[in-house]
Amino acid sequence: MPKQAKISKRPDGNYCRSIVIGRKSDGKPIRKYIYAKTIKELDVRTAEYARQFKHGTLSADENATFSKVAFIWIDTAKATATERTKKRYISIVEKRFNDISSIKVKDLKPMHLQGIINNMAVNGYSKKTMTEAKQAASAILDFALQNDIVFRNVFSKVTIQDTDAKVREPLTPRQRQIVDSTWNGHRMGVPVLIMMYCGLRRGELIALTWNDMDLKAKTITVNKATAFYGNVGSVKSPKSKAGERVVPIPDIIIPAINSAKTGGSLFVCPAQETGGMMSGTAFKRGWNSYQYYLNIQAGGREASRSNPKVMAIEPFTAHQLRHTYATMLYDAGVDVLTAQKLLGHADVQTTMRIYTHLSEQKENRSIDAFNAFLSGKKLPIEK
Repeated sequence: MPKQAKISKRPDGNYCRSIVIGRKSDGKPIRKYIYAKTIKELDVRTAEYARQFKHGTLSADENATFSKVAFIWIDTAKATATERTKKRYISIVEKRFNDISSIKVKDLKPMHLQGIINNMAVNGYSKKTMTEAKQAASAILDFALQNDIVFRNVFSKVTIQDTDAKVREPLTPRQRQIVDSTWNGHRMGVPVLIMMYCGLRRGELIALTWNDMDLKAKTITVNKATAFYGNVGSVKSPKSKAGERVVPIPDIIIPAINSAKTGGSLFVCPAQETGGMMSGTAFKRGWNSYQYYLNIQAGGREASRSNPKVMAIEPFTAHQLRHTYATMLYDAGVDVLTAQKLLGHADVQTTMRIYTHLSEQKENRSIDAFNAFLSGKKLPIEK
């Protein structure tokens, strides 16, 4: 049990108590100083310190910050993990926990992580992403607990709100018409057709090679994808086992694919400069260029000193192309289990959510059409 000294009041108004926790080799005392704003708070802190001292749970490094412990955890507890896994955890620590990175682990409270999780919910992050962040933060504090840096895991009971999955809309008929009619004017034209008519994810497209395509059988074998950590990409297995699949190539895009095969690169969507696999920056640059190209083709124009920018067509994301593919499957009457297989969804509930949303949209359009019929009005044509 540490030997307590008398309480003293500091010039700043705080109270201080020194505790002898041991002796140096020359016999001089080793003191621990505890501070608090009131005597009552000081007694509580002293009692807690004494309890930790008795049970051997005193901090091995009382000044260790969350960031310091996090990276030690990655280097030691995750020593046997793959480089890809380590990079994923590094990314989580750097992106999600910047607000608490410099806080001492012993000073962390549940509200610190709860605030981060709540902000993620407000900004539209999925429940899966929030859960991943909480699990990483909790694992880091478990590591600190095991190494006597803290005496309890204050993040263990942080809660995650249920959030509605953000529904991504498919391309409008106008957007699809522009994509279909202008594919041969931009290097991203054919890759976009493949994503829209074959349902490939961005990572699956970037890793796609001509060896994966059988133009006689009109099929694409999806057996790999590119994962990005920062700007660096590495080829891995698809998102799940269900992601390994063979998808049909519709007849209408076969001529476009044949025309693109003469480029000489192994990759279907290569980097412009090298012909090799695209980096994250290269894809973003190509995608932004393509969106600009589409807007010009649709009749828009870039801003100048004398004229404001004119947007003739709304830009869209790569994932919207995949949602467009799912919508076309639904409109064509493809059953949900077949759609699950073609989309590479590990869980049929993911496909069901898309189909249910599309069904609700169709039902609402039918009701609007019925009301318009009864009132003798014509509905505006979707653009």
